[in-house]
Amino acid sequence: MRRPLGALLALLALAAPAAALETRPLLYSLLLPGLGEWSLGHRGRALTQFAVEAGCWAGNFYYRDRGFDLRHEYEAYAEAHWEEARWASAWNVAGQPDWMDWVSADEWAAFAWPDTLPSAMAFLRDGHEGYLESHFAPYQEDPQHYYENLGKYDWYRWGWDDYDTGRDDSAHRYVYLGMRRESNRAFDRAEAFIFAMVAARVVSLADTYILLRRLERAGDDQAAREEGWRLQFGPAGARPAGFRLVLTRSW
Repeated sequence: MRRPLGALLALLALAAPAAALETRPLLYSLLLPGLGEWSLGHRGRALTQFAVEAGCWAGNFYYRDRGFDLRHEYEAYAEAHWEEARWASAWNVAGQPDWMDWVSADEWAAFAWPDTLPSAMAFLRDGHEGYLESHFAPYQEDPQHYYENLGKYDWYRWGWDDYDTGRDDSAHRYVYLGMRRESNRAFDRAEAFIFAMVAARVVSLADTYILLRRLERAGDDQAAREEGWRLQFGPAGARPAGFRLVLTRSW
């Protein structure tokens, strides 16, 4: 949400008062797209902007709620098919080939197996260039990254209940990844509607500015016609017996 707020602040700067130009309609357009046009009497344009704003809010609420619903679904799926104890037991097998990529044989031998999972976590986090710190997120500390990592990293594959060591694969993991993608896609669409609302304010602000400039120019033209010397020619009296010529000057 920070980027849309930053864009709105930039629009407020653009709407700063300008000399000889009414700025309230510009501020109205920032508050609600179309409100500036409405205040200037352009109701058709305003109604179109109102409809766009309403549609953006509806889209944002819909996809945001859908994103949370899908998030709850994939979290429940992970709880049903991924188990930390199953994952930890795979870690406690001495000579695990995957471990050899991260620790030396001497370091491996120095660590007492079997041991608790938290001890293994601390062992790798403290001595191996932050690998574990960047890959392991305990649920208690960071639930969102915990669920992200379960499907994202191969390192977690041992915890899936259908993991096949022969094929080095898990169908449940791929289903889980698809569920996460759907949730993230919904959140992305909700954010897109926020940016659309910012864009609508830019359009309304520009449209209102153009309308104000037109009114300003029309006023200048009218004033120019009323200023200066003017020659009038017409009948003299109610029953004209002749004509009169009047020369006036206004300023």
